Amino acid sequence: MNEKVSLAWERISLRAKLTTLSVALIGILLLVSSFGTVSLLKTYLQSNTDSLLTSTAEALRDEDPALIEARLANHLLELPPLPSDFYIAYLDIDGQLLIGLVSSTDGKKSVPNLTKFNLASVVESKGLPFDVDSRGVTGNQVIRAEWRMVALQLHSMPGSIVVALPTGANQALLNQYAGIGGGFGILLLMLAGLSIWFTISSALRPLNEVERTAEAIAAGDISQRLIERSGKTEIARLNRALNSMLDGIETALQSRNKTVDQMRRFVSDASHELRTPLVSVRGYAELYRMGALKKPAQVAEAMARIESEAIRMTGLVESLLTLARLDESAKLTKAPTDLISLSLDSAKDASAADGQRKILVTDQSGLQFAEDAQLRVLADAGSLRQVLTNLLANASRFSPEGASIEIALHENKSHAFIEVRDHGEGVAEQLRTKIFERFYRVDNSRNSETGGSGIGLSIVATIVERHGGTIVCEETPGGGATFRISIPKK
Repeated sequence: MNEKVSLAWERISLRAKLTTLSVALIGILLLVSSFGTVSLLKTYLQSNTDSLLTSTAEALRDEDPALIEARLANHLLELPPLPSDFYIAYLDIDGQLLIGLVSSTDGKKSVPNLTKFNLASVVESKGLPFDVDSRGVTGNQVIRAEWRMVALQLHSMPGSIVVALPTGANQALLNQYAGIGGGFGILLLMLAGLSIWFTISSALRPLNEVERTAEAIAAGDISQRLIERSGKTEIARLNRALNSMLDGIETALQSRNKTVDQMRRFVSDASHELRTPLVSVRGYAELYRMGALKKPAQVAEAMARIESEAIRMTGLVESLLTLARLDESAKLTKAPTDLISLSLDSAKDASAADGQRKILVTDQSGLQFAEDAQLRVLADAGSLRQVLTNLLANASRFSPEGASIEIALHENKSHAFIEVRDHGEGVAEQLRTKIFERFYRVDNSRNSETGGSGIGLSIVATIVERHGGTIVCEETPGGGATFRISIPKK
């Protein structure tokens, strides 16, 4: 049963739930307020009635029953302002009626049942007001009170006086007030329900916009955005947060699509580049197997070509492995590193690999460092060595034979700067940011000739970024490309 109720409650819309709960709460508050007001009014009316009864009985208990009507008729006796309907009775010791005065507006002249009001019961009431039903019963046994009365012992003679007021007038007033209050309460509930419904509908309208936007995005329109709302309301903050999230998703998807496109192009280029050396290796191997290479010089030439193509493929595979390791975001092992010593070692290694170009390590003005000079930073020495190796290899690849390559180093209070300058053909300005993108190659035909894979500069940019630094490509004065790296010292 509870599960069915829970399921039924879940099927109800949020608007209906909030409206129902709000109206129910307002209804409970109105009911409590009305009950409290009626109770206070009833207490007030009864207190006022009791005061009239007590003051009237006190004024009449010293009067002679035989003279009471004449004194009242001649205005010789002033009574408290009783209501239009009342009953005054003088009783003997046994409760027998001596004289009764009745005032009634309905002509019925109804009187209370006083058969049980002997002097003993009057004394027992202690002069306090009490309720009486049609049977003359008082106290807790009253079924439906019809009269409110006070009974006092007479001073002038043995007996008692009873002053009674009907409860119908007060009860009618209470019923009328309750009816009016109930009617207004129902009207207020209806108005409150409608107001709450429209208010909640207006407040939840932006959620309908969120729903429509989500459906459009699910259908493939990732450019959809929510309306920007000013202020610090919940809806405004939600819209801004969702728009920021959608911007991030769109950027990520665009980046992913771009990377996929670049990957497809790279796979195509890599397949072409690997196919050529593999065909060469296979061709020389078949020539050797068929016995076509008979002279030692022919065999040596074939082995040299096989080795050259194998080295070329190895370099491509190693670059791919380097990118895979960088993608894993392994923590860098940073230690105090001297950039001057590291640059000198990298220059020597590059010179040994390519003796056609002169590689210099200088300061920013082109002067060589003293032997004991140092420029220390907190970095991963192995990663920075790879950065210099890739940049020097790139400079050697795209600069003419006999040209010089410079590694210029300088620093300020917070950063160290490395500039690798070549004097080749340079990089077009519109391509200076794209060359750091993964798998991007400026010119397919030129890279095929120079042997570039299109991922060396991407490796450099990733390593520099993981050091918290930046790298830009600028034009070398006089022609060529300058790669300028900035990394924090600490």
